[in-house]
Amino acid sequence: MKKVRDVINRDVQTITRETLVGEIVSIMKEKRLGKLPVLDGDQIVGVVTRDDILVKQGKSPVPPVIAFWEIMIALPNSKGFKEKMKKFISFKAEDIMEKDFYTADIDADLEGVVSEMLDKGYNYALVLENEKLVGIVTKSDLINKCY
Repeated sequence: MKKVRDVINRDVQTITRETLVGEIVSIMKEKRLGKLPVLDGDQIVGVVTRDDILVKQGKSPVPPVIAFWEIMIALPNSKGFKEKMKKFISFKAEDIMEKDFYTADIDADLEGVVSEMLDKGYNYALVLENEKLVGIVTKSDLINKCY
């Protein structure tokens, strides 16, 4: 039976509570990541996901839109949008992070971890060894390493 250690991605990028949203977006784009664990020292205190950036509690600014017949045109250069965007990118990770996250032990049975991820609605598991973050398992990791 496979264990979490068989599919773990050890190249996990982390951020701190103080990391600004602008920097988080840059990291996600540059490293092509959708999840960033937030650490306070060695302790995991949250996770920032793409969804947190895009839709978290309506904090993300949406450009004004003009409807013209059946066509909708976004106006991302409007002054109001630019001001909201400037404010948004100055938020810190702790302002938008999910404090509810799923962890799994590196030696856990993979089948049980995947079942629990699905049951709880998570698309990742932060992997711990001796209570320290050592990696992550995402749905992509599962597909790439199991099929």
